[in-house]
Amino acid sequence: MAVLEDPEEFWADLLAFIEERQVLPVVGPELLTITVDGQPVPLYRAVASALIDRYRLPEAPTLRDGRELFDAVAALAASGKRVRDLYRPVHDILDRLVVGHRASITPLRQLASIHHFDLFATTTPDVLLVRELNAVRFADGGGRVDELEYAPKLPTERRRDIPPLVSSGYTAVFYLFGKADVSPLYAIHDEDALEFPYTLQAGNGPERMFSQLRSRNLLLIGCNFGDWLSRFFLRLSNSERLFSDQRSKKEFLIGERAIEDRNFMTFLERFSQDSRCYPIRAEAFVTELYTRWSARNPQPQETQRNSQEAVAQLQRGSIFISYASEDVEAARQLLGELREIGGDVAWFDKSALRPGDEWERFIAAAIQRCSLFLPLISSNTEQRTEGYFRWEWNDAVERSKRIEGRRFIVPVVVDGQLTGGLGQYALVPDRFKALHFSHAPGGRLAGDLKAEIREHLRGLERAKVS
Repeated sequence: MAVLEDPEEFWADLLAFIEERQVLPVVGPELLTITVDGQPVPLYRAVASALIDRYRLPEAPTLRDGRELFDAVAALAASGKRVRDLYRPVHDILDRLVVGHRASITPLRQLASIHHFDLFATTTPDVLLVRELNAVRFADGGGRVDELEYAPKLPTERRRDIPPLVSSGYTAVFYLFGKADVSPLYAIHDEDALEFPYTLQAGNGPERMFSQLRSRNLLLIGCNFGDWLSRFFLRLSNSERLFSDQRSKKEFLIGERAIEDRNFMTFLERFSQDSRCYPIRAEAFVTELYTRWSARNPQPQETQRNSQEAVAQLQRGSIFISYASEDVEAARQLLGELREIGGDVAWFDKSALRPGDEWERFIAAAIQRCSLFLPLISSNTEQRTEGYFRWEWNDAVERSKRIEGRRFIVPVVVDGQLTGGLGQYALVPDRFKALHFSHAPGGRLAGDLKAEIREHLRGLERAKVS
């Protein structure tokens, strides 16, 4: 049975497999929508359009939904452009669009919140899925998503696999068609899309991850492979032939175009009856999946209470500490010292907040209410061109433009040694550079900074009295 006949039976089947940790989500381009000039646009349509504009094609090609980048590259190749020269420009365009996109992508955030998913695969080369998983699962700096790249000629030092034994909180993302790079290490056209799975099945990829791909039920969300590659991928991800009675796994194919290709649907109905198609918008499907899963897996009361307490701290704090997850220990040290001198700090352990709490909204409100904003600057922040702390920094800068007559932003360097002086910190907003930086190695307050903050707190008390 390929076409969905009984929705409730479908959901009961899928959720039961998910709760047994026997489902591996495969995320496709239909889930990836960003905002361009105030309008929602599929990410890879934006990439394809930017690529076409860059090379000034005389006639804009037709871009098929979910295949936009491949179509753009094919049109450029037909115009005489050497395909090998397009990987770096595509990487640069994708990097600009992804880094410049501040808002979280709700369906990815919802998928990341379903803790029964521990292994993911993505058919796109961007880092958006990894970014959302890190934000939801490792916001307190207690780890990171394990990224497993694959490319036929991937350098040895970049090859990774899931460990033989994994911890309970382990999460990994497998880039099925490579991760964006300046070199030809990811798929940007149809021939790439053929070569990647062909060489993967020859034993060149991460063996343990590939074994999981072949043994678990697959939830393919918004993947638009096309007829020939879809058939190849289904066979690749199964140890047994698709029509075999020995098959012990299923595929759940989700997307608006899931039943548009009649040849592919006929193939599934005849030869792969354990493949189920649900013709629904990928985003709408994930929302329903998250709603149904949450109803079956309510949040423990203790976690809810911690989340509520964290929000309350954000709402009442007068000092806001903004930090990269890698600097969480320095931030905690600074928190303790501030509280010792009477500071009311808008502090929270991000791991205590649930995605349903809309914690980004609470953070934004806390930045607008706090009286002092302390961004922690370090070698870690220099190494990260994106991160939630950068949202916080930008929001604080915007608020500072409305403040006159007092300090609001006090940049604090938490590195132990300033070997290159303050000039070594280039990836900070220009407004920070015009301010006096303070130094708190490892989050330990120096005397001058402690005195400044203590005087600031006394000023707040005097203002309350008057």
